[in-house]
Amino acid sequence: MSGSFDGSVIIWDMETQKMHLKLGVEMDGQGGWRVERIRDRHEDAVVCCEFHPNEESERAVTASLDGTLRVWNTRWGNCVATLKGHSAAINGVCYSKDGTRMFSASSDGTVREWMSDAPFKCMAIIIGHYGPVHDVVIATSGLHLFSVSEDCTLRAWLRVQLDEAPAPNTPATRAGSRPFTTGKKAGSAADSGLEWFQWQQVAIFASPFPLRCVAGSLGEEDEEVSCGGANGAVFLLRLMLPGDT
Repeated sequence: MSGSFDGSVIIWDMETQKMHLKLGVEMDGQGGWRVERIRDRHEDAVVCCEFHPNEESERAVTASLDGTLRVWNTRWGNCVATLKGHSAAINGVCYSKDGTRMFSASSDGTVREWMSDAPFKCMAIIIGHYGPVHDVVIATSGLHLFSVSEDCTLRAWLRVQLDEAPAPNTPATRAGSRPFTTGKKAGSAADSGLEWFQWQQVAIFASPFPLRCVAGSLGEEDEEVSCGGANGAVFLLRLMLPGDT
């Protein structure tokens, strides 16, 4: 799957190396002349796209400089939802390991967590970077989230479950998110309170140059990432927390 500066997204057939499906477009005519009827398309360049980790879901997400995410049906090519909330361009997007959540990195300096299915709600806004966030990736273990920024840092985030419901209007930490709930009960009893979570920064790596991209390890238990700097350097990093050996 590839995105273009004209706002279009194409799914390619790897065997034939030909176009399989153009998202958001209806094709009229056969052979000879064919006419594209645009139904849905980003209004600016598509800079990142990713398939849902569960192939049977027939979903994909795209991120654009127009400041939106779009969720697509990869079988029929129609746009399922347009997600708005960032105040600037979105530079990167990824799914959680189980595919239930999506994470977007934006030039507004934040990372957002979204539901990957209806109602596609924004669950949390993660702050801490001092510049545009260029990319985001979830660790293969599914535990940590990593983001890289123009502020020359890579930051590692952990989604922590709180022991009790927070006080009303609890502010976000300097590096993290405000407390939020998924709407699920904390226990099996009908009168149990809701589960509450908060994103917290657990590690930071500072580079001499802005960091532009990040990728996670393929190891199921490894907390390793590689990130690319604006000077052409590639950093290979392993997350080591207190108690790790």
